[in-house]
Amino acid sequence: MKGIIILEFDENDIPSISTQFPINICEFLKVTTEVLQPLSSQHLAKKMEPNYVQMKLTDDITVSSFYTGFSFRHYVGKPNYAIVVFLSEDDFLIDDFEGMMRRIAYELLPKKEALNFDDIFGRYYDMLKNEELTPYWEETIEGETSKVVKEEIEKKEKEKEKSEEKTEQTEETDIKTGEVTLPDTTEKLKELQEKISDLEALVAEKSSKIRELTNKYTEIKSNNTDLSTERDNLKKELSEQYIKLENWSQQMADLNENNAKLMTENKDLFSQIEQQQAELETKEKDIEQLQKKLHGFDDVGKEYEKIILEKEDLRVANRSLNSEVKTMEKTLEKLNSEIEKVKNQNSIHIDSITSLKLEIKDYKDQLAATEDGDSELRNQILDLKKEIKVLRRERDHYMKIIKENDLL
Repeated sequence: MKGIIILEFDENDIPSISTQFPINICEFLKVTTEVLQPLSSQHLAKKMEPNYVQMKLTDDITVSSFYTGFSFRHYVGKPNYAIVVFLSEDDFLIDDFEGMMRRIAYELLPKKEALNFDDIFGRYYDMLKNEELTPYWEETIEGETSKVVKEEIEKKEKEKEKSEEKTEQTEETDIKTGEVTLPDTTEKLKELQEKISDLEALVAEKSSKIRELTNKYTEIKSNNTDLSTERDNLKKELSEQYIKLENWSQQMADLNENNAKLMTENKDLFSQIEQQQAELETKEKDIEQLQKKLHGFDDVGKEYEKIILEKEDLRVANRSLNSEVKTMEKTLEKLNSEIEKVKNQNSIHIDSITSLKLEIKDYKDQLAATEDGDSELRNQILDLKKEIKVLRRERDHYMKIIKENDLL
């Protein structure tokens, strides 16, 4: 079930939504008196007597309704009302459902002016949903009581006429027979006077009671006016509270929507965090590998320093060899000049010159060997420089990756 409302019919049989539970069920289902007009027409078409109808108003709205009856016929609870229940697609109504709706009309409608009527109405709706109400099938029939009293009065008048006819007949028979019996008029008058005094006392007592009841009625009417004013004020305050409740409900709906959005964003953030954690783990592995490579670079740096030192040593050795070579060249020049002098001066010393030439050749071989070693050393130095340059580039590249990803 989706909800329940009470329809009230005025003197011109125009319906109005009097009470609803939940509070905004008509607004939620988009139900108006125009939508309910076919239901009202069907209720009023059934001889203005209490009747039960189940019908489909729109594609989405199916109702089960009980009309309490018209004022001047017979009714249940209070005339000119209808209890309407909005049904769901999966509702299965039991056989006593009409009787339970009659129970609501019989017990609730006379209490409609109570201040806590809406709360009572909500409790009865819950009992109806849970099938906890006892069915009620009796009806109050106006007009039958007065009809019964009229028949009794006519019956008594007929009996009185018959008794008078019988007395007249007996008097006639007594006159005919000559046995006329005169009643004791004095005793009858006394009895009549006593009855009259009793009736006067009763009339005085009834008059005092009437005055007392009139005063009470006046007080109750004035109190009722005060209560009506208070009731109107309470209804006004209640409507304001309903407006506040609707605003709060809207705010709660907005908060729930925002909460759903935040939950979705939170899930997205969690997924992003998991992705970043995976990326961090990958980067940590890369850092470990880079650190290992950096340790290798440290070893290469040490070897590079050694190579530089060896290179310096080779340069010093090369310089010393160059100086020696220059010294030898100078010595060779001196020797050549001396040889020329010796050739010019004396050709006897050919053996000595030959030996000197051999020595010069040895010196030249040594010098050539020294120059060959120097060129190989230079080639090695160039190769080492190239390798060092490549290592420096790799180191700079990995350091740039570390700085860009803020891995240190």
